[in-house]
Amino acid sequence: MTIQAVSGRVLERRAETALLLAVGLHAVLVSVASTSPDHAWLTGGAYLAAQLGCLLVAADAWHSGHAAQRRLLGLFTLALTSLWLGDAVTLSFELRDLPLPPVSAADALYAAYYLLLGSALLSLTRLRLHSLRTLAMTLDSLIVMTILGTVTWTFLLSRPAPLRATGAAYATLDLVLIGVGLLALRQQRLNVPVALLCAGLALTVGGDLRFAVVGEYVSGSGADFLYLWGTALQVLGLWWRRDQSVRGVQWRPPRPVRVWLAAFPYLAGGLTCAALLLARPAPVTLWGAALTFLLVLLRQGTVLQENLLLARKLRHSAAALERGSARLRHQARHDSLTGLPNRAEFEEQLRRALQGPAAVMFIDLDGFKDVNDTFGHPVGDELLRLVTARLNAHLPARATLARVGGDEFTLVLPGADEAQALSAARQLLGSLRDPVEMAGLTLPLSASIGVSLAPRDGTDVTTLQRRADTAMYHAKRSGRQQVQLFTPALDDQRRERFALEAALRRALHAGEFTLHYQPQLRGAALESVEALLRWTPPHLGPVSPGRFIPVAEQCGLILPLGRWVRERACEQAAAWHQQGRPLRVAVNVSPLEFTQPDFVPHVHGLLTRLELPAHLLELEVTEGVLVQDLTGTAAKLRELRRLGVRISVDDFGVQHASLSALMALPADALKLDRSFLSGHAGLGSSCAAAPHVLRAVHTLGRELNLDVLAEGVETPEQHALLSGLGFEYMQGFLFSPALPPDELDAWRAARSG
Repeated sequence: MTIQAVSGRVLERRAETALLLAVGLHAVLVSVASTSPDHAWLTGGAYLAAQLGCLLVAADAWHSGHAAQRRLLGLFTLALTSLWLGDAVTLSFELRDLPLPPVSAADALYAAYYLLLGSALLSLTRLRLHSLRTLAMTLDSLIVMTILGTVTWTFLLSRPAPLRATGAAYATLDLVLIGVGLLALRQQRLNVPVALLCAGLALTVGGDLRFAVVGEYVSGSGADFLYLWGTALQVLGLWWRRDQSVRGVQWRPPRPVRVWLAAFPYLAGGLTCAALLLARPAPVTLWGAALTFLLVLLRQGTVLQENLLLARKLRHSAAALERGSARLRHQARHDSLTGLPNRAEFEEQLRRALQGPAAVMFIDLDGFKDVNDTFGHPVGDELLRLVTARLNAHLPARATLARVGGDEFTLVLPGADEAQALSAARQLLGSLRDPVEMAGLTLPLSASIGVSLAPRDGTDVTTLQRRADTAMYHAKRSGRQQVQLFTPALDDQRRERFALEAALRRALHAGEFTLHYQPQLRGAALESVEALLRWTPPHLGPVSPGRFIPVAEQCGLILPLGRWVRERACEQAAAWHQQGRPLRVAVNVSPLEFTQPDFVPHVHGLLTRLELPAHLLELEVTEGVLVQDLTGTAAKLRELRRLGVRISVDDFGVQHASLSALMALPADALKLDRSFLSGHAGLGSSCAAAPHVLRAVHTLGRELNLDVLAEGVETPEQHALLSGLGFEYMQGFLFSPALPPDELDAWRAARSG
């Protein structure tokens, strides 16, 4: 416990001790004086001394109290000072055996006491003049004052005139104190200080009522005990309240108290009616009863008004609750970004549409992830809002558009047949063809759309959505920016893809992959080989790379698979080198592999670990890798070439790398795509323009100081054409298919023999 806490406890005990000694001394002296002929000096002196002790405690509280309590404590201290002086004047008359005048200086001091005490109680209230609650509390206080006043005045009318006037004055002041005290009580939190103040006030008023009944004041009587104990309780309440930092707070009484407070005006009316029936009413009683009924009627009016206000608030609350519920229902079933229905709402709309024919569309934006990754999510969010606006502007009648994922939208078109569905899908696709201008950027925009039809492709929500998604997936795989209608064959393809992906994952762990090597000849001499991946799962038979490589790229397996290929190819090249038969090995690199930050370190680590000369490793990258990130790609290629690794551009002529890119990037060779020899795009050997195109490519390579490798040479005619155009570096089945290492060794031996 801190020093301040100990000091506070001592102060509290000091005040309590002083008050207890004061009232105890008075009680002892009154009991002793009852047997003494000169008891007035003892009882009166003891009473004044006890009141003085209470006054000193109040003054101490005023001096040491919190600033927020200073006005309250000061008014109470001044009120007790007036009370003590009034009691001293009254006692002086009694000690001199002089009759107390009907109106004396003591009465003026007592009046000051009442005024100061009433002001102190008012300081505990925080009434708003235009508040209905303030009016109701004021009427409650007036009803209590009227009832007590009526009873008191009825009793005082039977007293002599001088006593009647004095009693009426004190009764009126008491009524004012009761009214103000009730207002203060309603404004305060019910706690020990407030309870002591109210109890002390009740005892003080009780002393006045006893004086009114007896008709005279004698020191040492029961009235002294009521006055003294009332004062002591009030001072004790002030002492305990002195260090509080608030002036007063709103109080919500317990339920039983609220019930009695609400019923009190009506109980008062009932008591007044009983008094009128059981006794002969005097005029003051009738006037009091009439005033009571008037006040009760006014109070009832405030109750009705409060009920009206409460009903209005309830209506407003109900309306606000309904608006809030509607907003929550809307938020629960709509997308917060675009305002479109979400998956749950869409599925509900789709269920309703399935009562007849309907079309379901799955719309997926092309390249949206790249926008998010490059420009950030705020740009991506704004792009989604613009896409939503475009789709809504071209939405067919009766259609429901929903957003069900990051860049995925679904649409249901009730009553649509195949032709109507495809027409609507192409219209939506056309709305997304033009680039988007936003935030100073020009962003390309396109989408892939899959369509399923009910009841042809399904009669339930899940099946139709899944099949529309399958069709969309096929549209994206077929080149994007397309509309694809679902067919059962697409489902078979997707199931096959999933089965292939699962088999690929097993194959990585089961060691089912092998590498074959296809010779690359310069003239008649073997110059290098290309490592080609082969996969023969036990339950599927041989699977061509054209089938499983795209699946591996889509599901991310190309990374561990590409790493495995590089490691096995380098191990084979190192083995041939150690056998004294060095042979350069070319390894394909997927775009995803090349973008990995550990790609170059992994290559360097392989060369170092296997002690493989770097010039015996060739990495084949596609045109797409070259043009995606020109600066980053050039840096990686230069780093690889510094190691001594040879770089070739694979599938040249398919993805149309710019001439400036070829000039800027460090490369050693161009691999002419096999489509130039197989008739693709009209450039086969039977095409009149083919020799000119091939000659142009060969000349381009020679001018850029690049080797040009013709891939896919399968016939003597193709070989003769290429040789006539100056090509020396070739690869194809005309020379040899890809072979396992031991068969390639035999092939090399046969050629050298």
